[in-house]
Parts: sequence; C-alpha cells; structure tokens
Amino acid sequence: MHFATNLSEIEALLKEDVPYFDLTSSLLELDTLNVEILFSPRNPVTVCGSEEAEKVFKLLGAETNMLKQSGETAKADEIVLKAQGKAEPLHTGWKTSQNILEHFSGIATRTRAMVDSARRGRKDTEVCGTRKHLPGTKSLSLKALRSGGGYPHRLGLSDSVLIFSNHYNLLGGIETLCRQLPAVKARCPEKKVSVEIESLAHAVMAAGAGADIIQLDKLSPGLVEETSKQVKKVNRDIIVAAAGGINGNNAEAYAAAGADVLVSSWMYVGKPADYKVTIRKI
Repeated sequence: MHFATNLSEIEALLKEDVPYFDLTSSLLELDTLNVEILFSPRNPVTVCGSEEAEKVFKLLGAETNMLKQSGETAKADEIVLKAQGKAEPLHTGWKTSQNILEHFSGIATRTRAMVDSARRGRKDTEVCGTRKHLPGTKSLSLKALRSGGGYPHRLGLSDSVLIFSNHYNLLGGIETLCRQLPAVKARCPEKKVSVEIESLAHAVMAAGAGADIIQLDKLSPGLVEETSKQVKKVNRDIIVAAAGGINGNNAEAYAAAGADVLVSSWMYVGKPADYKVTIRKI
C-alpha cells in the first residue's frame, strides 16, 4: 500500500512536539550515547503510520528498519519499527512517532474489525468511512481507513453528488427533488447521484426518479432489507448504502440485510492502539 506523505507534513508534526530542541536530553548530554528505539504493539493490530514514523527518524538522521508496513497485521510484542542513532535525536522523535502509530493503527484496526464483520454478513459489502475524521488528520485518517480495508465515502464536497433532506426540503420536499433529478443528472453525466432518505416510500420515489445510489439514514436492518428489495425492483443496478449508527457490532446484520455499502464514522473514534517503546544502548 503506497501513500505519499510530504516531508513538510512530517516536519510539521515533529515541530508541533519539539519546536526548538529536547531540553531534557540536552541537559543529560544523551547525544554521546548510541542507542536503538523499538516500537511494538501490546495487542494485535492492523498497522498504520509506520512509513511516517520511519520518516520522522530519517529526518533526524537515524538509521531505520521498518518491519511492518501499513495494512499489515502485527502480533502483540512484534516489532513494527526500529531506529538506531544518537540518543538525543531518537528521544526527539519518540513521541511523535508513537502518536502516529497509536492513533492511526487504532483507526486501521477498528476498520479491519468492521470490514471482517460486514463480510460475514455479505462478502461483497464495502465499508466506507465518512468525512467525520478529526480536522487536520485527513491524509493519515484516509490512509488508516484504507489500511484496514475500508474506502472513503466521499473525499470532499467537490467530487461527489449526495443530496440530503437538508437540500431537498429547501426545494419543497422529496417530490420536487424527484422532478428535478433527471436535470441534475444531465448536468453531471459522469457522476453517480446519491439521495439520502429516511423512509421506504421516499426510497422508492428516488429510485424511480433515477437516483443511482439510495442512502438509508438510521433505518433498522429489517427496514434496510425491505427497502433494498423494493428499490432493486425499480432498478436492479441501484446501490443501497446504509448510514447512521453503523458500527463494528451491527455491520454484519446490515450487510446481511442487503446493504451494498456501509457508511460509518465509527472507526475514527476510539482508544488509540497501545505501542510499547523500548530504548536501549547498542
């Protein structure tokens, strides 16, 4: 899995934690010691961020050995990354690298759990992460999502068409939208048009008007199953996405109900992975 993280982004992350220098290591004159630093998860994880953590240490002049790439599984206590060099720069990069590995391996691990759950319900259901990641972390959050086997739901407002009730209520309701939908599709023929609805009746109306994707908001698995059957009678190629409250505990049920896509922000919120950091003389 290949993602490009700019050196300037790595420098910014490092500078946030070490704006000038490591005062403690400097006072202890640790720069006279040759050491190595090792990162290993305390529990099994889907790794994410090892490339960025490695770049932190390379930026500081250390020699590195990345043993697990993003998207790979690491067992408890299995070394993911090691670096060698003088003690002061390795201490400088310690917490920045640990934060990257812990936060984004956490997202990747939760995503993998949700993907595995969904596939137990239906093998071809896709798990898609929303735009509700922590502001300022988009690049790494999307990398973590992909590392765990998920895909972005929408990269941003500029790349996809998703019509919410907030949109069509301003136009006069779902009926008005359905009358306008053919014209909307004609203005962006290369894009799929998705409509989010909250009832079976509205889903059938939107499907009949030509919606390519019906996004079901906060419907139970039972209603998702019935709605999926009804809209696919209208258009067998229509895509059904389930959103609102989808998580690792109910992904299997929603996938089994016939959802083609599960839309969730669940993977972004939770405890970071726990990485053990060992620093020792060499």
